[in-house]
Amino acid sequence: MDPQQLATLYARYGYYVQRRCAALLGSATEADDALQEVFLRVQKYGRPEATGSDLGWLYTIATRVCFDLRAKRREVTVDPSELPALDGRTTDASPDVRAVVGLALRNMDERTAELGVMHHLDGYTQEEMAERTGISRKTIGKKLAVFEALVREVFTRTNLKGAPR
Repeated sequence: MDPQQLATLYARYGYYVQRRCAALLGSATEADDALQEVFLRVQKYGRPEATGSDLGWLYTIATRVCFDLRAKRREVTVDPSELPALDGRTTDASPDVRAVVGLALRNMDERTAELGVMHHLDGYTQEEMAERTGISRKTIGKKLAVFEALVREVFTRTNLKGAPR
């Protein structure tokens, strides 16, 4: 990919990718690092031929980068001073809710977290997820049930006001 194409992609979608990374990582600082890594990968590997939406393609890379970063760290503490910077950008959820979801993501296996994000954040149906990942729809349904149970458990443990019951 030539530098002009990369600059155009960054100008058009950089903000959205950074917000996505911030939502997944719970840290504006780490999201900036992830954003850089996303565009380094785009520059290195280029755009695949069979890609529909540029933003969807970049979100897929961003998700992978964020999960790679999560896998490299054992436990991350979210600095509460960074949470207001995320307020209202990617979701209507409060900073507390996003922090609790981040805790839940850290307590589940990578595949369950990835499928949960694809379904609940990206809005993919189970059929679309099966097609994209090669995992059976039945297995995806089971993983989503685990994802939802773990998120609900963390909400309940933290006794967060307005948590789903």
